[in-house]
Amino acid sequence: MKKIISVILIIFIFSCSSEVAPISLPETIRVEETVIVEVTKIVDKIIYLDPTYNPDPTWTPTAVPIADSPWTPTPTPTQIPIWTPTAVPIADSPWTPTPTPTQIPTWTPTPTPTATPTPTATPFEWEFYLDGVLVTPTPIPDPTWTPTPTPTNVPTWTPTPTSTALPPEYLGYELTSFTFTYNFQEIGEIVTVGIPKDKSPIVDHNQNNDLIDGITTSDDDNYKIMSVSHKIGNNYEISVIAMVPLGSVPVTLTFYTLKR
Repeated sequence: MKKIISVILIIFIFSCSSEVAPISLPETIRVEETVIVEVTKIVDKIIYLDPTYNPDPTWTPTAVPIADSPWTPTPTPTQIPIWTPTAVPIADSPWTPTPTPTQIPTWTPTPTPTATPTPTATPFEWEFYLDGVLVTPTPIPDPTWTPTPTPTNVPTWTPTPTSTALPPEYLGYELTSFTFTYNFQEIGEIVTVGIPKDKSPIVDHNQNNDLIDGITTSDDDNYKIMSVSHKIGNNYEISVIAMVPLGSVPVTLTFYTLKR
C-alpha cells in the first residue's frame, strides 16, 4: 500500500514540477496533516485530503465607532448696518452785500467875486491916449424898434352835435292797429296775417332799418312778432308766434303807417 502511495506521489511531484502555472487549491480543501517519509533518495509528501466540507463559523467583526470631531454649525452672517457719519456743517463766511453807491451831489464852489474896477466916465466927445491906446467915449447903441405883434384869434372847437331822430309825427307817420282772431292750439304755433291796403304800408318809424321793433301786440307776453314781409303788388304780411295755446282769441297788432 505504501508503495502505491509513493508511486502516486512521485508522479504527482513530477507532474507539478513540469508545469509553470501554480496550482491553487479551493478553499474547501483543508490540509489535515503532513507526513515526511524518508525513502531512499526520495522524499514523499503525503497529503490527506478530507473531502468533507466543514467550514469554520464566519466571524463578523464588531464595528468600532470612530470618534468624529464635534460638528460646529457655520454661523449665519448677519447684516451689519452701514455707519454713515453725520456731516459736519462747514461754517461759511457771512455774506456781506455790496452796497449800492449813491449819487453824491457834485460840490460846486461859490466863485469869489472879483473887484470890478470902477470905469471912469469919459467926457462926451473926448478922446485921448492912455498908455498908447486911444480912449474914446463909450458908444451908446441906437434903440431898435420892435413892432408889437398883432394878436390873431384862435379858432374855437365846436363839437359836432349829435343828431336826434325826429318824432314819427314829424316824419308823417301815425299809429294804426289791426285786429284778427285765430284759434291757437299748440305752443309755438305760427300764424301769418295780411295787412289791409288801407293800413299799409308799415313804415320804419325810428329809421333803424327794422320794422319789427315798431310793431306791438295786445299781449306781448303770449305773442311775439316773427317777421314782416312785403312783395311788390301784394299787401304787407306779419307772422305771429303764440307762446301759450290760448285757443280762439282776438289779437291786435299796432304799428306805424303813413298819414292819410
